[in-house]
Amino acid sequence: MNRAMKVKKAQVKDILKATFPEYRGRTFKVEFAPTITFHDTNWGGGSRNVYVAIGSDGRTARLSVPAPWINPVEGKTVEMPTNALVVKHTVFCGKDLGITIYASPIHLPKWLTA
Repeated sequence: MNRAMKVKKAQVKDILKATFPEYRGRTFKVEFAPTITFHDTNWGGGSRNVYVAIGSDGRTARLSVPAPWINPVEGKTVEMPTNALVVKHTVFCGKDLGITIYASPIHLPKWLTA
């Protein structure tokens, strides 16, 4: 079961600075899911998702995507690690839809309010 919530920039500013420092939009959400599926990793019809992982040690890794006809990443589902986040920037049909931060569901209790 996926759980998503909108968050404010102030809540994710350090994550944003490490993953997409050039992002100037105002749309942010955190989604708690046991897995993540990489989709729209190449430009198509004005749409694309860019993924960056950030570990608990602060190191980042941008998902490298080859040409569409040899792209082994597209459609691949992986388990969410407990010691990292996956951050996605989405552009859909030319419109910036913002940043989604994916985290393992074990971190959900830390985000819930009393």
